[in-house]
Amino acid sequence: MYLYTAQEMRDLDRYTIEQFGMPGAVLMENAGQKAARALLDRFSEANRAVILAGSGNNGGDGFVIARHLAAAGWDVSVWLSGSVEKMSPETRAFYGVCRKMGLAVKAYDPSRSQELAADLGRADVGVDALLGTGVRGRLREPVQSILRMVKEIRPRYILAVDVPSGVDTDTGAVLGEIAGADLTVTFAAPKWCHYLPPAAKFCGELQVVDIGIPAAAVEHHPPRAQVNTPALWQHHLSPRSPWSHKGTYGHLLVLGGSRGMLGAAAMSGMAALRTGAGMATLGVPRGQEIAMAAKVTEALVWGWPDEAEGRFSGELPPDWEERLNRFDAVAAGPGLGRFEGEGAWLEALLHRTPCPLVLDADALNILSRDLTPLKERPQETVLTPHPGEMARLTGTSVQEVEASRHRVARNLAEETGATVVLKGTFTVIASPDGEQVVNTSGHPALAKAGSGDVLTGVLGALIAQGIPVKQAVPMGVYLHGLAGRLAVTDSTHSVLASDVIAQLGRAIHQTP
Repeated sequence: MYLYTAQEMRDLDRYTIEQFGMPGAVLMENAGQKAARALLDRFSEANRAVILAGSGNNGGDGFVIARHLAAAGWDVSVWLSGSVEKMSPETRAFYGVCRKMGLAVKAYDPSRSQELAADLGRADVGVDALLGTGVRGRLREPVQSILRMVKEIRPRYILAVDVPSGVDTDTGAVLGEIAGADLTVTFAAPKWCHYLPPAAKFCGELQVVDIGIPAAAVEHHPPRAQVNTPALWQHHLSPRSPWSHKGTYGHLLVLGGSRGMLGAAAMSGMAALRTGAGMATLGVPRGQEIAMAAKVTEALVWGWPDEAEGRFSGELPPDWEERLNRFDAVAAGPGLGRFEGEGAWLEALLHRTPCPLVLDADALNILSRDLTPLKERPQETVLTPHPGEMARLTGTSVQEVEASRHRVARNLAEETGATVVLKGTFTVIASPDGEQVVNTSGHPALAKAGSGDVLTGVLGALIAQGIPVKQAVPMGVYLHGLAGRLAVTDSTHSVLASDVIAQLGRAIHQTP
C-alpha cells in the first residue's frame, strides 16, 4: 500500500481526471459515499449529525456525506466555512444538491457562533470536512474558532474527512486548533500525517477507502513510500526444504554482552534463532563466556579481547579475518557498553567486515562521534536507532527528530548509504535510494527494555538467511511488531522481551 504526500496525491488525482477521463465529480461522489458508509456501518440507528464543510474539495466530500446521511434518515445540518464563490465546480455542484434537497446549509460567521454551538451540543456525530490535504502554515479564521468550538463542545463521535483539519499532511505538524477524530476516512491511500506525530495522535482509527482511481494511474505515479505489509516481502517466507540443514539458513554473529549487560546479547541471539537463523554465535568479552553459556544453550559463545573488567578492548580478535567466512551477517551493539578505544574498534569492524552489518544501541552511540567510516563502507549496513540515538547520530535533539521523523531518517540513509530503521510507534525504514516504508504492526507492549535487542536479532537472522536487506528489514520490523501484539495475554504492562521472542514463531506462522 502506497503512502502519499499532498502533492503526490494531487498529481494522482489530476492524472486520473486528465488521462483516464474520470470526472472529478465522480471521485468526489465516491469519496463522500464511502465516508458516509463508514458512519452508517458504525451506527445502527439514525442520529443527529453536524457537517462542517469548507469551500475546497474536502467540503465537497462533506456535502456528499450530508446527502447520504440524510437519505438514510439522519437529522443533518451543514455549516459552511468559506464562500460559494471560491468553490470548485464539483464542490459547488454538490452544495447545490444539498440546498435543493432542503438540507439546512448555514454560512458561518462569528455572529452565529451560539447557533453552531447549539447544533454541536445536540449532535451525536460531527463530520470534519473543513480542510483537506493542501493546508500550509497557521490556520486562519474562522476555521480556528470553529475547531476550538468543536474541541470544547465535542460531539460523541467525530469523523475526519481524509485528514483531521489543522494538520500538515506532509510533516504531521499541528497548525493551530485541532479537534481530533475518532475515525479518519482517507481516500485511495494513507498520507504521511496519519503516521507522523503529533498529527497521528488526532486521527483515531484510520480507514482507507477506494474511490475508483485506476490501478494503472497509481502505477504511473508511484510515490517513494509505502506502508509495510507482507505483500512487500512474504515471498521470502517459503516453506523449508526437507533437504536443508543448519548451514542452509545462515550464521549470525552478535557482538555485545559486556559485564552487567549479558542479557541484551543473549536476547538478540535467541531472537535470531527463533526467526530462523541456522546458527548464532555470541561474541562477548573474555571472562563472560561462562556466564553467557549459562544463559543460553542453543547459541555458540566466543570470547573477545577484553579490558579485564568484563568490557571489550579496542581491538578485534587476532583471528578475525580467519573466522569471518563462518558468518553471513554481524549484529553489534546489544549490551556492548562503552570502552577505551571504542572508535577505532568500530572503525575496524566497519572496514573489515565483508558481510552485512546491523548496528544498534552503543554501537550507534560510538558511531555518532564520526560517521566517516560508515560512509566509506561498501557493504550493506543497517542502523536501528530510537529517537535519542538518532538525535546523537544527526547532531540534533529528540524534539527535532520527532518533528520530522521521515525526513531525518531519509537524510541519514542518503548521507551514509545505510538502511535506517527509526524506531517508534510507526517505525520508519529509509533506504539509501530514497524509498521509505512505514510500519504499522507495532504495539505498546514493545515499550519495554530489551525489545530493541530482540529486533536486532530478528533483522540479523533474516539477513543471514540471504534475504536481501530491502526486504529483510521491513519483514523483520513487521514480525517484531506482530510478535509484540501476540505476546499480550493478560496485560500490555507485563509483557517482557522474552515473551516477544517466544511469539516470533506464531508471528511467522500467521503472516499470510
